[in-house]
Amino acid sequence: MSSTTKTSPKAVSRASSLTAVLGIAALALAGCGGEDPREAENPQENLDAEGAESQGVASDEIAESEDDQEVADLAEIEDDVWESSMDQSSVSINMVAGLERGHQLFGYAPEFFEDEGESFELSVTGELEGDSAAVLDYTPDFEVLSFGDDAYQSVEAFVFDYQAQVPPEVEPEVDAEELRAALSAEGEWIDVSGAEPSVPRTPAAVLEMLRAEITETLEVDSLAELELETSLDTREGQNVWVYSNEEVELAVLADQESPQLIGLVLPGEDADLEVTVTDWEEAGTPEQPEDDTVIQDEQLQQILNDLV
Repeated sequence: MSSTTKTSPKAVSRASSLTAVLGIAALALAGCGGEDPREAENPQENLDAEGAESQGVASDEIAESEDDQEVADLAEIEDDVWESSMDQSSVSINMVAGLERGHQLFGYAPEFFEDEGESFELSVTGELEGDSAAVLDYTPDFEVLSFGDDAYQSVEAFVFDYQAQVPPEVEPEVDAEELRAALSAEGEWIDVSGAEPSVPRTPAAVLEMLRAEITETLEVDSLAELELETSLDTREGQNVWVYSNEEVELAVLADQESPQLIGLVLPGEDADLEVTVTDWEEAGTPEQPEDDTVIQDEQLQQILNDLV
């Protein structure tokens, strides 16, 4: 796919905003005064592109055995895809893309990853807007747990965000290892319920982000505006309708009444964004951390004060 990924306006907004907690940490530990942070712009299966033949069933045999033998007109169901997906109770979503795409989506400065890999992977699983877990492979053990209005970030994720937000020209008073050691001595999770998330915390947030990415990447209000080929395929034992051309592939459950999202491929400058969606209505939910493993805001402020 040859199209160039555009920088998302939403990503610029995300990149320029500090979380309440991390803003305090960056200011206190880095001594950066009123300066803004740097400007920005998990083991899961990849998108199954082999389809019906890889499962021993030819696509034409599937069509002959199904009541829905023809692929639905995308113009008629496109809104239903997103509405039906958002109406479900739970799901697992896995995203893989080039590292630059991750910087644009999550607002981390590229210089921070000079020695890192060439891609990122984000997995979010659980209830659409309830109990869920988000795992990002930017660094080991980067995890965020959500339970309604409550959110907890792992110590590793908090330290990562702290490092990423200290301006490169500023020498921090406390390095990452000192911060990691101080936090780890007191708990495993940081309460970030009042902070603006840099990474989507729930499946619903991921779905909203993906729909916006389609519009911004392909510069269309609707995929129905494009000339897309259609086909009937299977993904993980489910019949799906596939709409594709050289720039995009959208796979949805072959169900006129409830065509949930199953897969998505969008072009990228360094690598395509590939999304796999599984476990509709069957995804598991995380356990809430024990109180004695959570560092609350007051305790966090004391830890930061002690470090400086």
